[in-house]
Amino acid sequence: MACDSAFSSVTQVYNAKIQEYEPDRTVIATVLRPVVTANAVDGSWNDPYVNKLLADMHWFANGQDISTLDDWTGKYEISQVGAERGSLIIRRNVAPGERIDLHFEAVLPDPRIGENIDIVSEAVCLSTTDKSFDSYAASLSEDSSIVYRPLLDKLYLYSWRVAQGLIAASPAAEAACRNGNEYERVLNFALFRGITRLNSGYTVKLFRINNILNMTEVTLPDPLVIGMTLTTLTLDLRLMDKDDFALLFYVDNNEVARLQFSVSLGRFPIENAEPVDSCDISPIDTEIYNRLSAHSEGVVIEDAGAFLNITWLTDSATKNAVQHNDGERTVIQLADTGIGSGADDSWLNVYASIKQKPAYRVAVDRNGKVFTDRNGVPYIFR
Repeated sequence: MACDSAFSSVTQVYNAKIQEYEPDRTVIATVLRPVVTANAVDGSWNDPYVNKLLADMHWFANGQDISTLDDWTGKYEISQVGAERGSLIIRRNVAPGERIDLHFEAVLPDPRIGENIDIVSEAVCLSTTDKSFDSYAASLSEDSSIVYRPLLDKLYLYSWRVAQGLIAASPAAEAACRNGNEYERVLNFALFRGITRLNSGYTVKLFRINNILNMTEVTLPDPLVIGMTLTTLTLDLRLMDKDDFALLFYVDNNEVARLQFSVSLGRFPIENAEPVDSCDISPIDTEIYNRLSAHSEGVVIEDAGAFLNITWLTDSATKNAVQHNDGERTVIQLADTGIGSGADDSWLNVYASIKQKPAYRVAVDRNGKVFTDRNGVPYIFR
């Protein structure tokens, strides 16, 4: 889910004294866009971005279709055009204390098989903080629970392929990979005094929440933080598994507001993971080659080694669960497998142990010093 309205976020501030909202959605609408992608194992689906093909589109507020709710009548639109098809244009302000969880449902027609694929999005929360004229409040441009989904991150796959030497770096190719799901995630936030949005006169600090009673300041430079200004925070989501953070805002060294948010690594199902090559083994062979194919939710996982920890194993008549090597591709020395040459022992079962890769970690020495390349970029591993 993406918020396409930089100046009208999912969080509002209400000034009770003058009865005004900031932002006021009747003036600047909030736009939520479901990011829907599709692929086919056989490559028969050419364009992965399929918003323009969606049908039977509905948005739900707290589980109810907004088209049936009187308090939404005339206060929203669902975009019907192009890449923005399915976007919800919200012109409804949310009262202080009210919480609205929005989610999107639609179908994607698949003419190849004559079926409709059901689409259901994650929920996004709309809320409002009630502040008096002379008090401070902060707002975040997106939902406070951020889920990083690596299989949707084209920038990660591009960066991985460049690092592996599979493709050459290209600014144009990198730019084309930025579709709202990339690991370089930009969070927009704002500090208000009453209804006035501040652009200066304050400082912002980022803290990691360790527990309910303890926070640790993230001091810059830090590998987690790609960049930070008074209104934006750019994070490297590859380095986060399940982390909670707080942005604290200070005026004259006094905390005046804070925002909390969490980042988690999205888990994905692994399906039909099996070796591609099932050819017979010749008596004169000394080694065999293989490659793993895997799917997730019916879609082939491109370069599975970028997303999965893969360990190759074999069973034979004399040895079981012999571990060989790691990676999407393997070369197995037959002498290590225990395979025989007789009628009863000349068989070999080749398979792999597979699990989703965890978040990356920063490479440090025993004293905690970060290893970097010659440009000062930290080395990361997992």
